Amino acid sequence: MDLHQRLVNALISAFQNKGYSILRAVGGAYPDPYKIGRHEPDIIAKDNDGLLIIGEAKISEDLQAERSKEQLLDFSNRIMSEGLLRGRKIPLHIIVPQKDVGTLRQVLTNLGLENKIGDRIFIWAE
Repeated sequence: MDLHQRLVNALISAFQNKGYSILRAVGGAYPDPYKIGRHEPDIIAKDNDGLLIIGEAKISEDLQAERSKEQLLDFSNRIMSEGLLRGRKIPLHIIVPQKDVGTLRQVLTNLGLENKIGDRIFIWAE
């Protein structure tokens, strides 16, 4: 199993431990995620209230890639579009190898997203 899939699996486990339902995920027994904005995230889950949650795994080589930056921008600006939770911010959970947390924070800062860390962007390390 490659590192990216290991990170995805670790985030799935963390979500399940929080009581979230996994709706879609890359690899494993889940249906593939659908596009959110321009890209498909690694995990789409929902919490007990029905709020969608986006999960994304990034390995060292991908953090500075243009595609990754587009994903982080797209996924960090989503809101619920229907139902009782319409207008609520959809949280983005990003998991990286422990050694890459600083790089991820720098990428988020460079994208103008640093004020969303801890509000709607949550960083996990494996």
